[in-house]
Amino acid sequence: MNNETLMNILNDFNSDTINYEIIIIANTYNIKKETKQWNYSHALFDEFFSREEFAEISSAIYNIFGFVKVFYSEVEFVKYVIENTIDIDNTIVFNFSRDGIHEGKKSLIPAFCDLFGIKYTGSNAFVISLLRNKYVFSNFLYQLGVPVPNTCIYDKELGFISGLPTKGKKIIKCVNESASIGLTNSNIIEIKDTTPYEKIVHIMNTMKTNKVLIQDYIEGDECEVLVLKYKQHYYALDPIMLKIPNSPIITSSISNSYDYEFCLLSDNYNKELCNKICKCAEKAAALLNIKTYARFDFRIDSDKNYFLFDIAGTPY
Repeated sequence: MNNETLMNILNDFNSDTINYEIIIIANTYNIKKETKQWNYSHALFDEFFSREEFAEISSAIYNIFGFVKVFYSEVEFVKYVIENTIDIDNTIVFNFSRDGIHEGKKSLIPAFCDLFGIKYTGSNAFVISLLRNKYVFSNFLYQLGVPVPNTCIYDKELGFISGLPTKGKKIIKCVNESASIGLTNSNIIEIKDTTPYEKIVHIMNTMKTNKVLIQDYIEGDECEVLVLKYKQHYYALDPIMLKIPNSPIITSSISNSYDYEFCLLSDNYNKELCNKICKCAEKAAALLNIKTYARFDFRIDSDKNYFLFDIAGTPY
């Protein structure tokens, strides 16, 4: 995306939303609203924001709009809308909610807002749910020419339900969680002539899950690409490379402690590769019908082949 396009997006956004009521929905470590009427399963705390994270997010939005209304749980927001009258035409929800379990855990607010006609950030409930199932969206994109790592699923009761893994280095991940949840360096294994069922089951027990992805492990660098939708077109921002000290991947502990840094991918790779990755991210966004924005995560191998391995539908 060139600077002129980016400035047009920002200027249009500022002029369109200057008189809007702004609502933020986010789950934090320290403020988890319990509701007496319902007993429901919460997401892992790794999904929630720390006070520092939420302060950075909310202060940026406060700086733009001056005043915002904050809800610390999905249920709190739903009750507020049902019990009060809001100006639907002049309200925008900044949706960072991520409580609950399974694929649809980030889809409650988009579905509810669509039902009431409330504007919100991110994509609709179907797309958000799709992005949480790495196996499904990977296979969909693969069929349409987007490079993704080879992936299969292992279930404790059913075994391999999507074909056997090929030989080579693999990484074992949760099917529906964010990319780093449950990850340690021990999740990277080598599959040779026989499939190491015992090792896979041991990792599953450590992760406390009955179903996992077994995905080709791409040795190399990792980068992120934010894609915005503007006037029916998709625009990728410059790819950002992650610098991870003393680890080949972002593990759960590294993610939680933010023990990594960022730099421009173009500082380490040529412009041609960066442009290809941007075009790939834009293509994936169009195929998946991203509504406003999403973040696309890639790994780059030693031969400069790139692979899309995860997508964040509500990046922060």
